[in-house]
Amino acid sequence: MLNLIPYPRRVTMGDERTAVRPRVACPAVWADACETLRDFASRIHGVAFRPDKNATVIFTPDEGIRPEGYILEATDGQAVVRASDVLGAQNAVSTLVQLMCSAGDGGVTLPVGRIEDAPECSWRGVMIDLARVWHPLPMLYEYVDMCRFYKVKYLHLHFTDDQSYTLPSRAFPKLSTEGRHYTEEELVGLMAYAKRRGVEIIPEIDVPGHTVSFSQAYGEIFGTDGIICQSEASMLGIEVLFRELCALFADSQYIHVGGDEAAIAKWTECPRCLDAYRARGVDVDGMDKGELAELMYATFVKRTCEAVLSCGKTPVVWEGFREEVNHLIPREAVIMSWENFYQTTPQLRDAGFRLVNCSWSPMYIVHPAAAWSPKEIFDWSVYSWTPVHPGSPYHGTTLTIEPTEQVEGGQLLAWGDHIIREFPDIIDGVRGEQKKVEERTPALSENTWNRQKVSDYDEFAVRSEQVAPLCGKLLNHKA
Repeated sequence: MLNLIPYPRRVTMGDERTAVRPRVACPAVWADACETLRDFASRIHGVAFRPDKNATVIFTPDEGIRPEGYILEATDGQAVVRASDVLGAQNAVSTLVQLMCSAGDGGVTLPVGRIEDAPECSWRGVMIDLARVWHPLPMLYEYVDMCRFYKVKYLHLHFTDDQSYTLPSRAFPKLSTEGRHYTEEELVGLMAYAKRRGVEIIPEIDVPGHTVSFSQAYGEIFGTDGIICQSEASMLGIEVLFRELCALFADSQYIHVGGDEAAIAKWTECPRCLDAYRARGVDVDGMDKGELAELMYATFVKRTCEAVLSCGKTPVVWEGFREEVNHLIPREAVIMSWENFYQTTPQLRDAGFRLVNCSWSPMYIVHPAAAWSPKEIFDWSVYSWTPVHPGSPYHGTTLTIEPTEQVEGGQLLAWGDHIIREFPDIIDGVRGEQKKVEERTPALSENTWNRQKVSDYDEFAVRSEQVAPLCGKLLNHKA
């Protein structure tokens, strides 16, 4: 097999290689893909590709190819890439830079033959927690490059939590944690770079829980109980924040609204929250407190989702609401199923939600306390969950569902809970976390590009050992 990750579905290439001069041509609308090729080939192989009408690497449109797919044919000193969209061209670039070897004369060699390829999962994601522990901006650019190298489509950035609020806000400027937030200019630059690499950033404001920063900065509006108050003034403020986020991340289709691990029972004891629901005609005094809390929770999620939808974006939500309030959650929302505790994956599936597999085991990284091995991630599939929450009905076992397109893919998630406590030098901690992410992303990529295994782990490990050093050259450390 070729040293490629993820592995293509159809390959007819052998040991024969052809020498290719570093000259490239592509349609103007795919200029970003050519830029990626030139940048990655230079940084990984030390080869300088240049535009040339007499190109030896040629990108050409072909409307008959699936979205994000491509065909690569290499022979007689030439490589031709066909795709129907720029993401397909970008995916072909990732394949090219993994396949090529420096020829020592300023050119490269490529295997002779043909690859026909396209992803089987539309959702291929990596999440980084920026709120619990600060990540320098250049590291976010490195994560973009890593995602492009492994054909990971989404970089989910967890911008807010109890520890800090790392986003800018014009409406609520005191929310931004001093010394630990990114500016508008920095984020616009990051988003533009990610777009040029064919990677979409998914920004997250995590509400209604994980919101200490809200109570510290604007307690009079958002409340001081560790959960966002549901007064009308507070909810209008939340809507403003999400509309700001949608405007800031104009190129992002998906906006994450949080929606998990909230102390929702506090709403049933909050006079402002209760008055707001009385004004909406809800019998807050006659309802069971547990049912009322779940109703209020689902209503909060519904309203934040609607704010995102009103901006032409698609909301993403953690699994955090109960089955009995499913009817309140917009079906346009994508649900990240992670614990099968608040609600099980079969229940979410049967309710008609779009799903992303974010199983705690083996997809979470909590450096240095917890991380599953690359083999365990390779053995996982997008249809399997192994909950660790003792309240899950599947605790101690693995839930596997029948294949369905409702499960759009999966995601690797890195959380910073322990870094700030266990590393005197925070940079050492976030670099260690990055190394764990880098080691596990190949297995995530393999299992979300291909829904079914194309090899056993031993063969995959050989490919990964050969490919990983190339990716390491894109990052600020040695692989």
